[in-house]
Parts: sequence; C-alpha cells; structure tokens
Amino acid sequence: MNLLKLSLLQVMLLLCLSVNSQSLYRSIEFDHAVENGTRTYDGLPGENYKGNFSEYKIDAEFNPATQMLTGEETVVFHYNLGPNYNTKVVFNLYRNIYKKGATRSRNCNQEDITDEGMEILEVKQILASGAKSNCKFEVDNTHLIVNLESRMKKGDVVKFTVKWQNKIAANTHHRGGKYGTNTWFIPYWYPQIAVCDDIYGWDNIEHSANEEFLLEFANYDVNIKLGNKMCAWATGVLQNSADIYSKSVLANIAKAEKSNTNIEIINAENRGKALKKDENIWHFKADSVPDFVFCCSDSAFWEMSSLDLLKKRRTLASIVYFNKGFKYVLDFTKKTLSYLSTERPGIPYPYAHMTIFEGSGGMEFPMMVNEDFDDNYDSDLFTTSHEVVHSFYPFITGMYQNRFAFMDEGLTMYVPQYFQVKESKNDNIIRNAANILRYTQGMDRNVPIATPSYMQSPDLMVYTVNSYYKPQMAYTFLENIVGSETMSKILKTFTQNWAGKHPHPFDFFNLCKKISGTNLDEYFYSWFYTTDFPDLAITQVKDNVITIQNPGRLMLPIYMTVNYEDGTTETIERNALCWAFGNNAVNMSVNKKIKSVDLGNSEIPDVNDKDNHWKAN
Repeated sequence: MNLLKLSLLQVMLLLCLSVNSQSLYRSIEFDHAVENGTRTYDGLPGENYKGNFSEYKIDAEFNPATQMLTGEETVVFHYNLGPNYNTKVVFNLYRNIYKKGATRSRNCNQEDITDEGMEILEVKQILASGAKSNCKFEVDNTHLIVNLESRMKKGDVVKFTVKWQNKIAANTHHRGGKYGTNTWFIPYWYPQIAVCDDIYGWDNIEHSANEEFLLEFANYDVNIKLGNKMCAWATGVLQNSADIYSKSVLANIAKAEKSNTNIEIINAENRGKALKKDENIWHFKADSVPDFVFCCSDSAFWEMSSLDLLKKRRTLASIVYFNKGFKYVLDFTKKTLSYLSTERPGIPYPYAHMTIFEGSGGMEFPMMVNEDFDDNYDSDLFTTSHEVVHSFYPFITGMYQNRFAFMDEGLTMYVPQYFQVKESKNDNIIRNAANILRYTQGMDRNVPIATPSYMQSPDLMVYTVNSYYKPQMAYTFLENIVGSETMSKILKTFTQNWAGKHPHPFDFFNLCKKISGTNLDEYFYSWFYTTDFPDLAITQVKDNVITIQNPGRLMLPIYMTVNYEDGTTETIERNALCWAFGNNAVNMSVNKKIKSVDLGNSEIPDVNDKDNHWKAN
C-alpha cells in the first residue's frame, strides 16, 4: 500500500470515529433488537419491548441440624418473546457450584461439596385442564433445562411444579452460609427461571461462583418452615407476624413503623420470649422483584426504624446483628435510602424495607444485604451504602451482571461517591479508585472493561478493577464533561425507563449521548473498549505555551497548576473531550512568565507522574 492510500485510509478512519458514532457502539445482537423494535438508538426501550415474568408459590423447610432444605414450588411463567426460544424453559440452579465436579473459579470447603448439589426430584407441567404431566429435563451444571411437549407462543402462560432438596453449605461463605452456632444466610436456594430476553435469548452463562447474576422479575409467595425458635428475615413483607411474634415484639415493630428513631425489636432481654412457638411457618410476599433470599437465627438481635420516602407509606430500615458496634450501620442505611430517594437517582426507594444482616463480605439482594462488620467507620459506611445502592442497580434495572458487571458495579461505585466522601471521616472513595488505577493499568494482563465478565473472572484483579474502579472513574469524568445537572438527569431517566427491564451497556451509552447532546463515542470507546491507560505528560513549556500529551491514550481530564514568576498561581482545567478527534497534544497559552507547572491531582489517575512536573531553569 502506498503512502497516499495509507493517508486516505487514516482520514476515513478518523471520519468514522467522529461522524458515524453508532458504528462504534453496536453489536449484531443489539442491531437485531433495534430492527425488531425492542430497543432504540436513543437509549430508551422500543415500543415492542416486553420481558418475561414469573410468579412463584414456594413451600420450603430448612433443618439446620442436617443442613437440608427441601422445597416444592409452583411457577407460573408468562412468556412474551417470539418463536426462537419456545421449545424449552431454563431454570438457574446456582447452588450447584457445591456439586462434586462443578467448575468453580473460587474454592469451596470440601465439607460443603455434595454428590447431588441441588437435587431436582420432580418437574411437572400443569396443563390447561389442571392435570400434571411429567416433564423431560436435564441438569447441565448450574442450569435445569425443561423440555416442552408443545411450543410456547408469545403471550402464553406455562405452569410448572418443581420439587427439590439441597444441603446448604455451612463453611463456605460465597454470599451466604452459616454464621455462629445457629445462624444462616441462604441465597439462591430455589430453582429460578432464567432470563430469556430480546438480545441473547435464554441466558446460558454458567455460574462458577465469581460471576454475579442475571435475574428475572417475579412475584413471590413463600412459606418457610423453621424450628428451634429461629426467627426469619427475608425479601418481601411478612404476612403472619401476629401469629409468630410475642406481644412485646409486635409492639416494638409497631413503634418502629412510625418512628424516625432506632427501636430495638429483639434484644438480649426479650430474645428468649420473642416467638410464641418454637416452630413456625414464615409467610412472605414480594412483588416485582428479581430474587428472594432469607436468613434465620435463634440468637440474632434486631433493630428497626422507618423513613417517610413515599407519601402512601413509610419505608422500614433494619439491622439483624450480633455485635453492638454494628448499630451504626442502621444510620448508614437510612442516610443512603434518603440520598437515593431525593438526590441520585432521585427516585423514591420502592420496596417495603431494607434489612442489613451481619454476616460476611458484602452482597446485595432485593431488600436484603449480607455484610461483614469491619469495626471501621469508613469501611462499614462504604460497604453499607454500596450494597444499598444495588437496590437500584441491578434490582430495579435488571442489568446483565453476569455478562457486563461494570454496568451495575460501576454505577453502584459512582452514584453514592459524593455522599460517601461527605459522610466519611478519613476516606475518599474517588481518590481510592484513582490510586487503584495508577497501580493496575498499562499491564499486559489488562483487557477492555466491556470484555464479557465471565471471561475476566479467572483473573480477580482484572475483573475487580474493570467491574468497579475503572467504570467508576469513567462515570466521574463523564460528569465532568456533561455537567452534574445533566448527569443527574441521565441517571433518573435511565432508572425510570429501564425499571423492570434489562438494559444493555449500549442503552446507557446511547441515552448519555441523547440527553447530553454530546458526541461521546470516542470517550466511551477509549474507556470501555480499549486497553488505553491513564498517562498524561508535560512535554514542553516554551514561550508561555504549555504542551500536554497523552502517551496512555485514555481520555482523561487535564488539571494543571501553574506557578508564575510574580508569585501568583493559576489552575487550568480541560475536560476529557480535549483528546477527541485523535488529538494527542493540547497546547495551553498563558500571559505570564512561568516558574513551574504541576499536572494532575489526587483524583485523576496517572501511571507515571515523573513527567507531570516542570520547573524553569
């Protein structure tokens, strides 16, 4: 190829980059969805978008002594897609990571490994006549695949009954497990119909313990039988509290439901008399949530308060705990719910309660969080607020967590960060993220953020940085481009329009461009689809002109402090779009004689700060 042809090709590529922005942010799957009218290039759902929905009636019993959970569920499945996916129904069996021979990206205690995993005892389809027909099914790792005798059509309602049993892992704390003598947090404990959507069809990504989850919205009506004076807390609202709790506990609950102050519901004094009977069936209901989780204990304490977030009802906030130091988590929870409801995204928290359980790690569920106690104010503040924000991302907006973890984790890092900085004593979550990028970027092992998460998960460092810290920085600098008011509008519009649906990254990126009125293609491309890394440099200071170059190519904002010979100082800033259209050098002129220049600050990552400082000879 001669030089003239090469030059013309470079010009054409630059024009594509700056003009035909949609070519950068479309996949074949997404294009097909737009053609079918379920998605748009404006970032809003298409007029033909309609997801599936399920209704669960579950009866289960958990025996802590044997660790066995047995259950039977009736599932009503509302199918709303076309003919491509209608010959089978897929259920998730996430607890099969504890099955012997399972593929796992995280270690499990050998005592928790079983031959059966989540053992499916029976699957039947309930026919229109009410008769039950045995279904042919197979278990493929973490999926239960049920074959149908007749094809489903759009708008069909299919009913199943499923019986199963599962030995609950006690020693491995992957998002749950046994805590203390007789306290359990039990997630992903029932066969759950997988997501089948307009882009990918049936979700076929196997769970290997590290990836998170893609969950479908459903209504739940759940009965859980527990003995040994165990109390239960769960997603949804307890329907039979008057039949279970003592008068004193009921009185405490009634007080907390109307109070802004924190009320001890169950404490050391009334713990032994909290329940009317040793054995109870706990009846919970929850509507339009993507999952159902429960915890149970015969020794936990319970504290509650409420907030006036919706005009029609108050929202409950509570903690289930063992250490008194954990009490401040309830205040963190209330402050976070208030922030989410009134500031960002500025939509009232829609669920009946938020309950934080003192367990391990930090894992979100609808209306519930499993959280360890660090006994460190800033750390516990960050974990609590981060997990509560997950109520919006991905539980209101059903994001593809297992495929694009950066969507929910990145937003959940970004959305509360200014609140966290304000409420913390010593920590700065923005500065922390910048520091992490300083020491992890520019390596051979780095891959683009948008690489499917299940492909990144074997490398925990890459997965963590790409899911949490790098997208947090990307959204932070995006706000610097579009402005805080516009960014708030983007978050609110996105959350409202994708509630109860499954937004793709392209939906969010397109909505950002639509609302801001700004071509952000190069910015999103640099941050999410390349291995560009943060590295700006002062390359020349001459004749009162300062030249900044971008060796790492990542589109970063410029923050520069210029000290003049006359003793004055000036701060010069440019947003990240200063690197648009392939620009690799930014020249900034000043009107005074320059003494020194310092490039960057603690909230802008840079892998090499040796070239960020200049002094006159």
